[in-house]
Amino acid sequence: MSPKLNGVVGVIRTNDEQIAYRLAKAWNSTSMTSIEITMTVPNALNIIERLLGEGVTRLGGGTVRTIEQVRALAKMGAAFAVSPHTDERLIKESVDLGLPVTPGAMTPSEIVHVMQLGATSVKIFPIKSVGGLGFVEAILEPLPELKLVVSGGVQPSEVQDYLKLGCVGVCMGGALWTEELANAGDIEKLTQYAQNALKSM
Repeated sequence: MSPKLNGVVGVIRTNDEQIAYRLAKAWNSTSMTSIEITMTVPNALNIIERLLGEGVTRLGGGTVRTIEQVRALAKMGAAFAVSPHTDERLIKESVDLGLPVTPGAMTPSEIVHVMQLGATSVKIFPIKSVGGLGFVEAILEPLPELKLVVSGGVQPSEVQDYLKLGCVGVCMGGALWTEELANAGDIEKLTQYAQNALKSM
C-alpha cells in the first residue's frame, strides 16, 4: 500500500548524478507528493529515464528551460515539468503533449495568466524573498482557486502552514538528506532519514 502523500515536493539539486539517483530511489518509498530532479543535475534526463524504467513514480523534471527538455520528459513518461519562470512556448508544448507543467510566476496577473494557458499549478519562487506566508495568504484571499507551489527558503516548520493556507505543494531539498548518507549510498538509510524529516514537518 502506498503511503499517503503529504504535499511535499522533494527537489533534488546536486552536481553528483549518483547522489541524484540514490535520493530519488530512496524518496520513492516516502510520502512525498512528488520527486523533482532539476535539469542542472548532470545527465538529468538520463537519470530520470533510468529511474522511471525502474519503477520510480511521481517523478519529474525541474528547472526546465527548453522545448527539447519538455519533449524528452513527455516522451519518457515523466510525471511533470517545473520551470522557475514563465515561458509560454514551454507551457503550450507541455499542454499539447499532455505533460503536467508548473511554471514560475509572481504577480496575481502573471499567476492567473499562467493558469489560463493550461498550467497544472504555478510555482512561486523565491517565496521567502517576496514575503513568504503573508504573500501566499494575500494572493489566495481573493483568488482561492489558484494552485500554488512554493519554493525557495521554506523552513521545515513552515510546511504545514503553507499547506493550510491552500498551497498544493511545498518544495523542500536539503532538509531531506545529508551528504554523508548520500555518499555512503545506503538507500534504506536515506529513505529513513527522509521519512523522519517529513514526520517532523
